Parts: sequence; C-alpha cells; structure tokens
Amino acid sequence: MKIASMLSTALLMAVAARGSMPSEYKCNGNEPFWGLAIDNDHAGWATPDEPEGRTLEGTFQHLDYADLFSWRGSFGDGDLVAFVNQRSCSDTMADRDYPFSIIISLPDGSVLLGCCDTSSEPRTETQSETSSASLDEPITDNPDENLAELPIAVLENKPPGDWSRHLLELLPAIEACIAKTPGSSPRVAKAWSVGNGSVGVRTSNAQAANFECLTSARGSVVELFTALTGEAPRAHDGWSPLFTPSGQHPPAGECYQHERVVAAGGALIGWLSYDTC
Repeated sequence: MKIASMLSTALLMAVAARGSMPSEYKCNGNEPFWGLAIDNDHAGWATPDEPEGRTLEGTFQHLDYADLFSWRGSFGDGDLVAFVNQRSCSDTMADRDYPFSIIISLPDGSVLLGCCDTSSEPRTETQSETSSASLDEPITDNPDENLAELPIAVLENKPPGDWSRHLLELLPAIEACIAKTPGSSPRVAKAWSVGNGSVGVRTSNAQAANFECLTSARGSVVELFTALTGEAPRAHDGWSPLFTPSGQHPPAGECYQHERVVAAGGALIGWLSYDTC
C-alpha cells in the first residue's frame, strides 16, 4: 500500500508539472454558507461563524488530463481537501453562473459543493501580458452615462469572507475614514469590526498611498489614523473589493467588475470594484 501510494503521488506530481488550469480560485457555497479563496499554496476560509476567516497553508496539484485542480491544507484536526474541475456551475441563490465547480471534504467528514471563478486565466505562448490600469486613469469602458446601468450589489448574498457584506452597517465609520484620507480619489480596500464599538478601515488614494484608520462605529471619533509604509498588508485572501464613494469614478481598466451600492431608498452610495485579473 505504501509503495502504491508513493507511485500515485509521483504520478500526480509529474502530471501537475504540465498543468494549465489556473492556480487561483474564489469559491463559495450555500446552505451552509462558506467561502474558500485559493492562491497557490495559500487559502482563505470563511463562514458566517468565522466572518474574519482563517488563513490556510497547503499544496496544490494540477491534473491537466482530467481538467482537475486539487488543494489540500491543514484544517484544525485534519485536512481540508478541495477538488476544482472545469465544469460550469450555477449559483441559483445569487443568479450567477461560474466557469468552475468545487467539491470540498472537511476533517469531520462533511462534503460541500460550490462554484468558483478565477482571477488568473490559463496562459498560452501567444497570449500577451496585460497590465492593470491606473486607478485614476479615465474610465473609457464605463463612461458616466453608463454608470447608472451597472448591476446593483446584493450585499447579503456576498460570500462570508467578503468584507462588503457588512458595508452598510460599517458605512458611518467608512465615511469618517475616507474624509480623513489625504490625496485624491480616496477608496476603501477593507473595513471590519474590531469589537468594543470600534471599526477598522484600510484606505488608499490615487497616489498609491495606503492608510489604516480606527474609528468609532458611528464615525464620530477617529481614534487612530496612520500611513502604512512599504507594501500594504494584504486583505483577506480572495475577497478584497474596492469601495469608491459616490461623487468619484470607480477604478478604470478591463480587469475590474463594478457594482452599484445603493441605499434602501435607491440613493447611490458608491461602487464596489472587483479585480478579476
């Protein structure tokens, strides 16, 4: 059995070396709700019980001949094992179709089914490299007259690890931190409750400066505001939409998918922008 297992592992590793499926996926499932973001050897896991999520370390393999991607990582007392295949998947609750399906096995024996999309497309030798557009570059693919036609974000349907799920309740703190952010085109990369009635907000501006803000939940008192030096800490793996307040343009570039955020009465609050590249 041990020899057979070693041979099987060697075969999988050999096939993995020539795999062409992406190695980054954003996946989610319903009832129970969960979210899994895979980024090579790292992954982020979140559920309603763990809205801030946890970071996992593991290994991945490509099985190109079967259009299959597997990821295994330590998860509590055992391993989380995920299999992503190149089979279309429909999320009926979110009314959205995805290019990939996923099966997850948890240490307690639970099996979860869900859907995935990817932020990295398989490369070919003839495919040219593209770069992300500057955040303050004119929005040629979304002129002003078309912004009103963007889909409305359904925040309650966001995966558990997507911080924008709680955007409306965090909005007073977000607005206070945006007002504190220097430079042009301030945006929010992440906002989260830190307990004790305080909210943390990470902002940036068009000059690529990043800031960390701590304020009361009502936004009445900014307790801390500091510039981040070097590379900004990465937001939770896989769920990092940018929030742009109304009165500004959302970021430009073909990589971004935009959604409108509106209040209960229909007033525009701003935009969520997901980088899909």
